[in-house]
Amino acid sequence: MAKKMVLLLLSLTVILSLTACGPKRDAEQAKPNADAKQQQREGDMPPKPDKLKVWGAENEPELKSLRAITAKFTEKTGIAVEVVPFNPRQQAKAFSLDGPSGRGPDLWSATHNSMGRNVLQGLAEPFQISAEQISQYSPEAIQAVTVDGQIYNLPMVVETTALFYNKELMPKAPETWAELEKFALEFTDASQDKYGFLFDATNFYYSNMFLQGNGGYIFGYNKDKGYDVDDIGLNNEGSVTGAELVKSWFEKGLIPASINGDVLDGLFKEGKAAAVISVPSSIKNYEDALGDKLGAVPLPKLDNGQRPPSFLGVKGLVLSPFSDHKEWATELALFITNDENGASHFQAAGEIPARPGILESDLVRKHPYFSAVAEQAKFATPTPNNPEISQTWEPMKNALVFLAKGQNTKEVLDEAVVQIKEQIAINNASK
Repeated sequence: MAKKMVLLLLSLTVILSLTACGPKRDAEQAKPNADAKQQQREGDMPPKPDKLKVWGAENEPELKSLRAITAKFTEKTGIAVEVVPFNPRQQAKAFSLDGPSGRGPDLWSATHNSMGRNVLQGLAEPFQISAEQISQYSPEAIQAVTVDGQIYNLPMVVETTALFYNKELMPKAPETWAELEKFALEFTDASQDKYGFLFDATNFYYSNMFLQGNGGYIFGYNKDKGYDVDDIGLNNEGSVTGAELVKSWFEKGLIPASINGDVLDGLFKEGKAAAVISVPSSIKNYEDALGDKLGAVPLPKLDNGQRPPSFLGVKGLVLSPFSDHKEWATELALFITNDENGASHFQAAGEIPARPGILESDLVRKHPYFSAVAEQAKFATPTPNNPEISQTWEPMKNALVFLAKGQNTKEVLDEAVVQIKEQIAINNASK
């Protein structure tokens, strides 16, 4: 009898439990929980660190913006973030010493074209992020930061060149380079330091677009295999055509052989150059000097009907291989570069986020100057990120200087390619 009573009581307990839990469980499942995904994500994470460290830029707008964004991360997660201002050009060298010693940050900043070298030196850890997360960045930016199939630099901002012009001197922006050259031939008076258009033509960063726009290329590229350093197209027929175009502007006196970025900026701000090719970081200075007279458009089209493929630069966050908190540092990098914070950074620091949603938003598309940069970015190609890209700059600069002096285009480019190959071989032999 006692045994039967125990079984009966157990049965009633189970029934009552099911009755009590069933409807409640369904109600809980039906109840929306905004933090469920985040809680699940954090459940998979290691314990939170007390603090993460980030090396940011030194200039005030970028630094202030990054500190505001990381403060929101602290509010959300409870993890303090120390943002240390650091010269971007010195971060890789400093990290090579501070990282292994344990004094380095969890995240540091770099441009994408330095990533091949950084990876080779063991200064970057690949980000472990999902395909869905990757899809939220522009494909061009992801291509730029990918080395050997791994993402080593989480894209934060992108930049490329645009044509900035003085509306008072050039009331209508040109659609083509032929139109711009025609205007320049009528406007230019070198004896008075007056020029129709200017760009830093002996700088390969700017002149490459004319070589590449006519069929030239730096290294052959395969999506699966990356850059082929044995295939250099800087002296092929297309590169010669593009270089001849640049050379012709020197020969016609439209661009002085002594041109450089400082001279160009000075003449444009003084109202002596009607148009210049430059990068977004110049916008504030141009606007301060010209005010409402400043205009901006994508680069004019070449004779083949295409816009010149300017270099696309990507600046992002690098994960330290020496960090003790890689998972949380990755969460911080994703947070800094998301749509909401990308938009606030654009408004605060004037840098264009590497996010398609923002690139196509009214915030950028209706901006009087950055809209031109965003539009040109559609036609831009990432600067190669392999270590060998560093061997191209000096020989190509020298080649452009020789062109400015009237030397034979094909011979000059042939010699530059020989020098590039020699430098690559020397560097590879020393590894």
